[in-house]
Amino acid sequence: MNFLCFGDKNKKSILFIHGMASTAMLCYEPILKQLSDYFVILAEVDGHSERTGELVSLEKDCNEIEDYIMNNLSGNLYCLSGFSMGATMVVKIIGRGNVNVAKTHLEAAFLTKMGLLTKPYEYIFCKAIKRIQSGKAIPKFMMDAVMGKDNNSIIEMLYPNITSITIKNACEFVYSYNVPKNIKNYKGAVLFWRGSNEQYPRKSVTLLKKYLPAIIDVEIEHMGHGQYLHEHSDEYASKLIEYLQS
Repeated sequence: MNFLCFGDKNKKSILFIHGMASTAMLCYEPILKQLSDYFVILAEVDGHSERTGELVSLEKDCNEIEDYIMNNLSGNLYCLSGFSMGATMVVKIIGRGNVNVAKTHLEAAFLTKMGLLTKPYEYIFCKAIKRIQSGKAIPKFMMDAVMGKDNNSIIEMLYPNITSITIKNACEFVYSYNVPKNIKNYKGAVLFWRGSNEQYPRKSVTLLKKYLPAIIDVEIEHMGHGQYLHEHSDEYASKLIEYLQS
């Protein structure tokens, strides 16, 4: 993994974990200026940057994020934030409880096990990425069904050098992830954002509420997967700061 750091280390710290097949900078660079009052760390997941090697295991990457927090922040983080795959990793980290996280921010976490559909979904996702990389269009009805109506955010945030091996290994983690029961021991605040045009994050937050009944669940109208972060980054940052300061 690699970590990109911005701002004064003595300020409150926020660590962001980006989504699958994207990059830390493509996801979060637009909001960096508004977060100048914080020490911002962008985690570059393996296989999602020219500065990292092929993704072997998201479990390994979660371990490395914990190690970074332990070694550089004395085990204490003000806010841990993740989008999509990154949000699933955030749930993994706070569920283990190895580091102290005061606030958690999840956007479109994917926590719904796919079961027998895991392999077919891996295959479809890899094929879709290959089509985008080769300049071919994905049928609109499919994009609308999976990402939300008229949403091109995932295509526009795509890391062009992503490989099928990285996607496969990421999908295996995300599509088969089990929320640990001991996540109920997490004492920090949790904010969950999801677009009204997303189906799986709605199921994910319903699952989390069983363990974290105080979770703040916010549905963002007319938004698909990644659309709020990508198309409305100024508002995204402002709302996130409101949460950080609350």
